Amino acid sequence: MKKIGINGLGRIGRASLKLIMESDHLELVAVNDLMSIENAVYLLKYDSIYGRYEREVTHSENMVYIGDKSFHYSSVREISDLPWSEFQAEVVIESTGLFTNRADAEKHLASGAKFVVISGPTKDTPTIVHGVNTDEGKVNIFSCASCTTNNISPIIEILGRRIGIKKAVLNTTHAYTASQTLMDAPSKKEPRMGRTAGINLAPAATGAAIATTKALPQYAGKFDGVAVRVPVSVGSISDVTFISERPTSAEEINEILIEESLSSRYKEVVGTTDEPLVSTDIIKSPLASIVDLAMTRVVDGDLVKVMSWYDNEWGFTNQMIRQIGAL
Repeated sequence: MKKIGINGLGRIGRASLKLIMESDHLELVAVNDLMSIENAVYLLKYDSIYGRYEREVTHSENMVYIGDKSFHYSSVREISDLPWSEFQAEVVIESTGLFTNRADAEKHLASGAKFVVISGPTKDTPTIVHGVNTDEGKVNIFSCASCTTNNISPIIEILGRRIGIKKAVLNTTHAYTASQTLMDAPSKKEPRMGRTAGINLAPAATGAAIATTKALPQYAGKFDGVAVRVPVSVGSISDVTFISERPTSAEEINEILIEESLSSRYKEVVGTTDEPLVSTDIIKSPLASIVDLAMTRVVDGDLVKVMSWYDNEWGFTNQMIRQIGAL
């Protein structure tokens, strides 16, 4: 039973907590976040996207109780002051979105953790996408990249291995996130992220394709992409277009993806559908990537388009928990 600590109880932190509560091989021992314990319990009980939590949640001064399980709750600002050793936390999920570099992650190790999993892209740690490069995750600090990277990396790995990819470009139609604003306001990130998220399509940069090349370095310099943020709260779809190394067809592409989705390597990671789904149909899917087979296109034998759905919160968090289970 691996003992887990969570630093940061935002969308990914709360999803991680709920998945750990369902696990037979992971035990949550401590959570750290600067919000009050009362607010944390409230946000665990009620979720505007996933609905009311089916488990009872209560708390004392510094403990949270969920069903017959419990964990410590703290509000420590400095990572170096976190008592992971006291809580015997072996693995720390760093999900604040603030500490995305090796130097900060090493502070968790100094506080007693054995492994640190960063729930976002990083520049100076290995990038691990479960199913794609699972075995490279036997290091004490790594990033699970982003939801979009976890969505597209399996598709690139599969079709690169089976068909061959010369170069590719991504466009992800992505649900809005907390990096956007509720009403028009200045944005430090980029101007369009400051426009009202609930009524705008907002083209944006994405590092997902570049992060994919950290997991699949053979595509460095050959894969890039963009995003369009759209007015839905969750549920996204990626569009990967590439030049294949040999002639192929939409039928062959789909056959390969169906076959690989049933393999031991990808059966928990990749799915396929021939139903006419929309974004709400993807909510709370544990898969990283659900290929929409009806949308596959091949032009003149070598220009290939594949579209794949993902719950950009729940699917990604499941990937992270799977990778922790593989440690």
